Amino acid sequence: SNDEVNITFNQIPTTANAGIDQTSAATCGLTQVILSANTPGIGTGNWSIISGNGGNISNANSSGTLFNGVSGASYTLRWTISNSPCPASTDDVIVTFNQNPTTANAGTDQIDAATCGQTQVNLLANTPGIGTGQWSIVSGTGGSIGNPNNAATTFDGIAGNSYTLRWTISNGAICTPSTDDVIVTLNQNPTTPLAGADQIDNLTCGQTQVTLAANTPSIGTGLWSIVSGTGGSFGDATSPTSTFNGVSGSTYTLRWTVSNSPCTALTDDVVVTFNQSPTSAAAGTDQ
Repeated sequence: SNDEVNITFNQIPTTANAGIDQTSAATCGLTQVILSANTPGIGTGNWSIISGNGGNISNANSSGTLFNGVSGASYTLRWTISNSPCPASTDDVIVTFNQNPTTANAGTDQIDAATCGQTQVNLLANTPGIGTGQWSIVSGTGGSIGNPNNAATTFDGIAGNSYTLRWTISNGAICTPSTDDVIVTLNQNPTTPLAGADQIDNLTCGQTQVTLAANTPSIGTGLWSIVSGTGGSFGDATSPTSTFNGVSGSTYTLRWTVSNSPCTALTDDVVVTFNQSPTSAAAGTDQ
């Protein structure tokens, strides 16, 4: 009498290795990655999603398949190598699709006449859809930011100074922050001009040259011009105390203009009359 028995030496499947976690800056802005599990020497592999919504695996049996997910979401994926009836081997990998922060926009430069005479402006950066924003001062002294985390905060500075301000939007410590700069120049209005007293009295009698007496600007630069009258000229049109030459008997209106672009120039006028001495009297010979 005989009997047969079948003996199968079943093999334990290859130990699963799902690859390293993909949670670094390499996934910033992505919604698709390539998985990197090991290829089974014994058994067959299969991917599955353990946690995370909205993901899909292109080919669940391929160790190097594509995985698609949702921006900002994190997933736990499992690589299982099976060789029935032996226990399967599993290993997990975490995939996080990190989001790049919103592109920063610090607003247009504030360097024109709108800042003339001001020491405070309202900033106009964009509000982040992803991440958080923060203002910082890159250059310029004596400035302060009302609320560094407010895109539309106030900025206070010193009249006449120029500042470079930076709006930085960050989304955690992994993805590269986005930055944008804006220039703020707190332009100063020019010094109020004073062209001096009119020179129309007897001190000009017989003269064709006078010395002007305008004020020296502390802000801006001054320039003389002739508003009315012909034949006149300045010794130095940029000097507040320039000489002015004219024609005997003529009257001139001269303008002292103080400018500090882009602010509005200011002016003041002075009248100069070169009075003529009367003809020398000759009463005739004694009779």
